[in-house]
Parts: sequence; structure tokens; C-alpha cells
Amino acid sequence: MPPPYTAHWLPSGDPFDDAQRRAVDEGAGTLVWRGSVGHDGPGRLDFAVVLEPDMPLSEARKAVLAGMVALADAVAAHAPPERDIRFDWPTGLVLDGGRLGGMRFAVAPDTPDDVPPDWMVLGVELIADRDHLEQAGMHPGSVSLKEEEFLDPPAIIESFAAHLMLNIDRWTHAGFDTIAQTYAGRLTEDAALGDAGELVHDGNVESLETGLAKADWRDAQGPRL
Repeated sequence: MPPPYTAHWLPSGDPFDDAQRRAVDEGAGTLVWRGSVGHDGPGRLDFAVVLEPDMPLSEARKAVLAGMVALADAVAAHAPPERDIRFDWPTGLVLDGGRLGGMRFAVAPDTPDDVPPDWMVLGVELIADRDHLEQAGMHPGSVSLKEEEFLDPPAIIESFAAHLMLNIDRWTHAGFDTIAQTYAGRLTEDAALGDAGELVHDGNVESLETGLAKADWRDAQGPRL
């Protein structure tokens, strides 16, 4: 894992929850990951990283969009050629028209919008395989890393960590517009992002906070099939 990350492999459980538990004591750069093989359900590749932003939550929340750009870059780096990678607003990841997973977001409890949060966590959940399905065609809305012929799925984690650092550096030195334009270019719909990371589409505006609360790419078990 590139500096300044400290990686923890989780033999069982949820890396997203574990990263939140570690956030106070271990701080920024803590990365927790877990890979699982599907038996009764889909196999998964899940990982989560802790951030400690120095800006108010209203601004820092946009880190999830920088994270999505980093995730797309990481998946593209390890995907077979000519795979189309898109975003379902705001945190769903779509590969060749099928739902592959997405990103979750958590912040230190009771943080007001005008105060920098003590910590934030970005959590990624990807469908690694769908071997439990008798016929993959029963769920045409989703895809898996295995079906899309990814040879080394865990390599996505290290690439994500590196691209996240790169995109935060771009945000710091060139402004968020560079991230916003890249993100908007991968949306599944013709839309733009506002200054606060909100979605602007056909004259309608949806705040980033509202979009994150939906997270309709997943259900209680993880990415929807």
C-alpha cells in the first residue's frame, strides 16, 4: 500500500464498519479490506479508507466524488480493454451497463455542516463473483469482476489508494472543478455538478447530501443484483 496508508486485512465482518471503529485511534490513511467468495450469496471485494479533512463538512463531503473518480480510475487500470465505466449518481458504479457496486460514506456523528469532521470514511463494495446464481441472466442488472475477466481483483485496492491521493492533490492545487468535470463525464445521464457537488439535471437540483442518503445501488446485504 502506498504511503501514507496503513492496511488491515479483515478475515470477517464489514470493512466499512471496522474503519469507522478504527478512525478515532488510528486516523487518516487507515485502510481496511476484505475479499470473500460467494456461496449462498455473491462474492465481494470490500475496502474502506479513513480521511481527516481540514475543511467544513459541507465542502469535505465532496471527497466522496473524488473517491468515485479514483475508483473508476482504479477499475479501469485493471479491467480488460474497452470496458465502459460509468456512475449512477452519486455513488453507484456501472461497468458495461451492469451494476458492479459503489461507494458508501460515513462521517463522525453530530458533525455540523460548518465544522471540519474529526473523520470521514469512504467504503467501496464491489461484486467479485455471482457463482451462487444458477443462471447469471436471471440478474441482468448487475455484473461481477469475475464475469468481466478481472485477473487480480485485490490489485484494485492499491490502485484506488494511489488514485485517491492523486485526486485529492488535484482538488487541493487546481480546485474541485477538475474533479467535477471528470466525474460528470462518467455519469450515466447528461448532467453537471454544482459548486457544492450537487447534481444539476434538466433544471432540477439534488444536493449531494440527499443523493448520499439514497445509496440505491445497494440494499441491506450489499450491492443489489
